[in-house]
Amino acid sequence: MKFTSFVKSKTLKSVGAVSVALALGAGLAGCGGNGAGGDVAATVNGQNIMEQTVTDYIADFRKGANLESDEQWGQWMVSNGYTPESVREEVINYYVDQDLYEQAAKEYNVAVEQADIDAQLEQTKAMFESEEAFQEALTASNMTEESYIEKVITPTLLQQKLSEAVAASNTEEGGDDAVLAQAQQAAEQWNGAKRVSHILFQSDDTVSDEELAAQAQDVLNKINAGELSFEEAAQQYSADSSAQNGGDVGWDKLSTFVTEFQDGVNGLSKDQVSELVKTDYGYHIIKVTDEFTLPEGGLTSLDQLPDDFRSYLEYMQQSNDSQSFATWFAEYRENAEVVINPMPEGLPYAIDLAPYQQAADDAANQTETPTVEEGTEAGTDQAPTDESAGQEPSADDQSSTEGGEAATDQQTDGTAPEGTEGGDAAGDQTAGDQTTDGTGGDQAADGTQGDQTQQ
Repeated sequence: MKFTSFVKSKTLKSVGAVSVALALGAGLAGCGGNGAGGDVAATVNGQNIMEQTVTDYIADFRKGANLESDEQWGQWMVSNGYTPESVREEVINYYVDQDLYEQAAKEYNVAVEQADIDAQLEQTKAMFESEEAFQEALTASNMTEESYIEKVITPTLLQQKLSEAVAASNTEEGGDDAVLAQAQQAAEQWNGAKRVSHILFQSDDTVSDEELAAQAQDVLNKINAGELSFEEAAQQYSADSSAQNGGDVGWDKLSTFVTEFQDGVNGLSKDQVSELVKTDYGYHIIKVTDEFTLPEGGLTSLDQLPDDFRSYLEYMQQSNDSQSFATWFAEYRENAEVVINPMPEGLPYAIDLAPYQQAADDAANQTETPTVEEGTEAGTDQAPTDESAGQEPSADDQSSTEGGEAATDQQTDGTAPEGTEGGDAAGDQTAGDQTTDGTGGDQAADGTQGDQTQQ
């Protein structure tokens, strides 16, 4: 994992959206003095970022990733394509962003309330078995509850609130009004939408088409005779994963069904059950369980929408807000006065990488299989011996790389998704790219539900 990922994991995307253990593993507690002195690493609109702050950050990273020795640190940088200069630059850029978030928050009159902090802290603690387990995790991360609030929770909440403020300022309407405006634009397309359930009798090589059709017809007869409810039949007989939900595959206007299936849906009204519908995936019994009709006079309230449509719109709004915030922040940073000063000499993480690069190159060369021409001795046609052909790295060569790889593996335990907020948590509300078992996806195995359509 790259150093950038670790740097950006220092703030949670949203508490509860990622493992708190990972978040705690990316603690920001500072180390002691280590030679950076009183130098200024960078300025952000005149605000200083001290060299000592950057050095402490890197020291924390090395400690958490078990890279405290120069050998481990050098191997890690070489294997991940870093130099001391590029590591320093990424850490400085991280702090530049944090300072700009704080400066922008003041401009937008955004502040984090204590009640918000308390609520988020409780949500974090709830992910642990006990208060004691939470405190142990803090201790293992070289943090206290106070530093966790200061370095993780508060910056996360600040970015969330800033994103919301920017989104509100970029639209004439905010919140539910913005969602309602989107709904009103899409209302005509959604008029007549049908919520669909189905039972799939899936084709395979073990049964003939005639036998499969007979099985499906037998179940359909039981449904029509009232011997089985549609939901019970789906749970007992459907080969689709939607069986556990009584066959429900959602709204047709929020999904993409194969043509034969959609034609079957189109011929049904609410509570009607189809005859057998054949697709490339087998035989389906389809039921329309609900239907959306646009109210006379159009939409005037989100309460007039089915919950799935409202959730979809809210997700789209939050996704748009997130993209808008990322674009806004990139422009905000572009207009900021950011000065990064030259790297001073004598920093503890600024080691000579030459021996570690040479060791990595030697190991790579020894793993390459030599050609016959390369292995032939001068003046003879003799091929390389078994001992020389395809020679593996020696134990010494292997040991020169294993430390960095192990450290990299350990370091990934301290990561979390990078975060500008503004709507990622809402992603669970959408169909997304689902599995091939029939609930959805780019193309469901049963031909029913696909990606949600964007209006």
